[in-house]
Amino acid sequence: MVKKRKTRKEKIILQLKRQLQSQQAKTPVEFKKNKPSQEAILEQPKLEPIQVQKQKNVDNTAFLGDLKLIKKDLLKTLMLALIIISFETVIYLYLR
Repeated sequence: MVKKRKTRKEKIILQLKRQLQSQQAKTPVEFKKNKPSQEAILEQPKLEPIQVQKQKNVDNTAFLGDLKLIKKDLLKTLMLALIIISFETVIYLYLR
């Protein structure tokens, strides 16, 4: 198919349209002043950093109960261990 050619009138009309568009582009466009955002207006409160007091790592488990009770429990455990070990030695020597 043959491409349709533009007539002289169409060419002039297109040329005038281009000139009109270029003149409109050259004129400065007035922008509306935008209101400042709320973030820009908002003053953020200044918070002071919280000072954390460091505590010494002390094992408080030994100090929770009375020291006499702990000593008593250790003595019981020692006595039971000695009785069991002696019983095992007697059985070993008897069955030998």
